[in-house]
Amino acid sequence: MEYSVVNVKEKPDKAPEKFCVYLINEEEYIFCPIRNRLYKAKPEEKVRQWWIYRLKEVYGYSFSQIEVEVKVRVGSTEAKKRADIVVYKDEKKKIPRIFIEVKKPERKDGIEQLKVYQNATGCRLGLWSNGMPPHVYLLRMEPKDGEEEATWRELRNIPGKNEKLADVDCPITRKELESLTDFLSIVRDCEDHIKAHEGTNAFDEIFKLIITKLYDEKANLKNDDSSAQFRVGIFEAQEDVRKRIDKLFEHAKIRWKGVFQDNEVIQLTDESLAYCVSALQRAYLLKSPADILGAAFEVMVNPDMKGDKGQYFTPRHVVKMCIDVLKPQDGESVFDPACGSGGFLIGAMDYVYKQIERERDNENEIIENKKDYASEYVYGMDYDRTIAKVAKAYMLIWGDGRSNIVACDSLNATAWDMDTLAKFTIGSGTEMKLRQFDIIATNPPFAGDIATDDTLSQYELAFKGDKNGHRKRQNKMAKEKLFIERCINMLTPGGRMAIVLPRGILKNYSDENVRRYIMRNAKILGVVGLGGNMFKPFTNTKTLVMFLQKRMVPLLEDSEIDLMDEICKTAFCVTEKPGKDRTGKMIVDKDGEIISDLDEIAEFLSDNITFMTNEELIEEHEKTKNVKSIRSEE
Repeated sequence: MEYSVVNVKEKPDKAPEKFCVYLINEEEYIFCPIRNRLYKAKPEEKVRQWWIYRLKEVYGYSFSQIEVEVKVRVGSTEAKKRADIVVYKDEKKKIPRIFIEVKKPERKDGIEQLKVYQNATGCRLGLWSNGMPPHVYLLRMEPKDGEEEATWRELRNIPGKNEKLADVDCPITRKELESLTDFLSIVRDCEDHIKAHEGTNAFDEIFKLIITKLYDEKANLKNDDSSAQFRVGIFEAQEDVRKRIDKLFEHAKIRWKGVFQDNEVIQLTDESLAYCVSALQRAYLLKSPADILGAAFEVMVNPDMKGDKGQYFTPRHVVKMCIDVLKPQDGESVFDPACGSGGFLIGAMDYVYKQIERERDNENEIIENKKDYASEYVYGMDYDRTIAKVAKAYMLIWGDGRSNIVACDSLNATAWDMDTLAKFTIGSGTEMKLRQFDIIATNPPFAGDIATDDTLSQYELAFKGDKNGHRKRQNKMAKEKLFIERCINMLTPGGRMAIVLPRGILKNYSDENVRRYIMRNAKILGVVGLGGNMFKPFTNTKTLVMFLQKRMVPLLEDSEIDLMDEICKTAFCVTEKPGKDRTGKMIVDKDGEIISDLDEIAEFLSDNITFMTNEELIEEHEKTKNVKSIRSEE
């Protein structure tokens, strides 16, 4: 929403030719050409006046056929709220052609209110806007015989004064698609519609449509003038939409095998399918930030998993900090044993992709190297099959190759199926060992305990010495402690790791054995306190990120670890700007960027911690052995 700001000494008494904001004694004012008077320039009023001038300049409507603050009769009474703008068919202002609902920037509500106006008057066209694209253009479809409710389709635009509906029903081309800044509101709109009208799982059906749209963008939109197949025409029969979308979905299943079962189909009714397609059709998903899509999925999928199961999706600025410190390189393997929707993995891919682009100038080589990296070096596990499917889709779509994401209990290797064993172990029989990776970045669930014998028996930390010196297996163990051991075991010697943990791991007296286990097997290079707001509203648990490097050879259990020496070499940081408020809402600036100091912390850590070479780690280990030997002789 662009406009000029004009400094004036006196209040104007007539409307300007072009929309502008007047600055009078450091206060902003707007002159409304419809009401012919001056108003204080409140945010929502700016949006309203911006649209009034657009209606005249872009769409050809005259001010004389526009009215504002219009009373709308709903049944026998008037609607509580007046319509912001009404465009009439002519200057007599008898028959409304377009209802317009405006909100101040960042507000997302109001579409339902717009529908109330259209239903009450029978007006077919509606427009919703907060001044920022994408604006919502609604077409009301009269109820069919035997039905009571109208249905809705999204248009690509509203018709101008001398245009008909058919004039805005031309094919959608790639150059007309828009990258998204708010995918969540679109997804929630589709979700609400499906829950109100269908008996199917809303997430499953929306996920199918998103993958179908992504396929259309990859396969059919080869240049700016290419026409999208994922669309709904204004006058197109719903059964024709069904045929085309079903065909796209079948092609998507073939291209990205492993995301869906061969017999899966889109289960939405024709009406709901058309509604959801119309809501998604103007988005350019491939040009939208991956974290915008990821955030929407994470809010939708399995909301109950964010409670007592202890899985809290990692905020993207935390992911970025971790990846910026770990600095994955092309050719280094990356693993997340609790990958969720793939935040850490996508972050690592994005980091390496940028490196590949900087180092190469041949477009074909860049594409092939990106595909090879995603296919061969990025791995993940998650126990929830639905969210593992999301991660798998991300890997296939953004990596365009083989996905190494599996749905399994990463803590219990004895229950892994053959495909998982093939990807995550080496050797066979008694010689079988866990596969190791160069980098691990993870935020494991830390709610609940593990009490099953077959899982606990696999972990050193599950055994504690009693007063007689005998090692005894505990009856249960907290998940995050088992994840620490699993991650260290699956990290290659010299490998780098970032892991999100509850703060108590570093301070609880009862966790001393966990700290000693970590220090025997790895060097703690950095610790970042994330505070108590980072994972709100799902939990108040205070958390930290621990940066580790695995030792080439573990210290013996009776080795004397110089705690003070180790601590003095560790960089400790605490975020003062976590990017979230006390309610768990993201704190963002006017451009939508998260206000946080984690980038600054990542830069500090990069400057103040050093991941050693393997040779340096071996040399350090030899010195430790020599010191112990001398002490033994003494």
